[in-house]
Amino acid sequence: MKIDCHNHTLFSPDGSQTIEQAVRRAAELGFGYIAFTEHMDLGFPNAARPADELIFDYKVDGRYFDAINAARAEFNDIYICGGIEVGFTPDDVREITDKLTEHPFGYIVNSVHICHGLDCYWKSYWEGYDRKRAYGEYLRCVRDSLDAPYPYDAVGHLGYIGRPSPFDKKTLIYEDFPDLLDDILKTIIKKGKILEANSSVGGCVSEGTLSLPDMSILTRYYRLGGRKINFGSDAHRTEKIGYNYDVVAKKLREIGFTHWTVMRDGKESTEIID
Repeated sequence: MKIDCHNHTLFSPDGSQTIEQAVRRAAELGFGYIAFTEHMDLGFPNAARPADELIFDYKVDGRYFDAINAARAEFNDIYICGGIEVGFTPDDVREITDKLTEHPFGYIVNSVHICHGLDCYWKSYWEGYDRKRAYGEYLRCVRDSLDAPYPYDAVGHLGYIGRPSPFDKKTLIYEDFPDLLDDILKTIIKKGKILEANSSVGGCVSEGTLSLPDMSILTRYYRLGGRKINFGSDAHRTEKIGYNYDVVAKKLREIGFTHWTVMRDGKESTEIID
């Protein structure tokens, strides 16, 4: 089955598509599963944002699930999951935990966007940092996020730091931080979480990178015994739905992965990688 487990709509501050538009496009492309993962970045440092940056407010309410249910009624040949992407910030875990109880989310992605109080996409994040320090700090934030007390199903876009990186070498690869990455990957496996292969690679595309995490990290994950994996395009607009799915799926099969792990009605299920 073709799946896409990471998508954003107008219910995210940076989304530009409706749920209906996204599902229609996914169905046209032959996908059998699509999950929406709207942003929940409760600790986003909006007060510190540059003047030209978005306010990252939380936009999910009952209308989100109304739209999910309407799409389910219209499209019978594709499973539609109403999920959420939690942006981990350690000072906000209690509020995040409470928010997650307000709606019946079918899938929860745990991601890191913020380090030392700044969004990695802002130029100010990188001031005074060399590559080793910036990337290492990001990975330590990821490691902390794995021990978050709130429930989550998957770890999103590991290697996100490379998307906006100002350095010549953008992609985070396994050889950069083998010990720290082993700790992260072993913890994901031990906790039984899903590792996402996210095809939105930002500036890393210039290096031929196909997904976040990079294939070197996904290869190591497999060798360590990791088998729970899924695909996410991280589409914020309709033309990016399913972006690079076939290429990423082929590479994952070459590594040895045979099945996707997806959430259906709050429970894990597997689908053959198509």
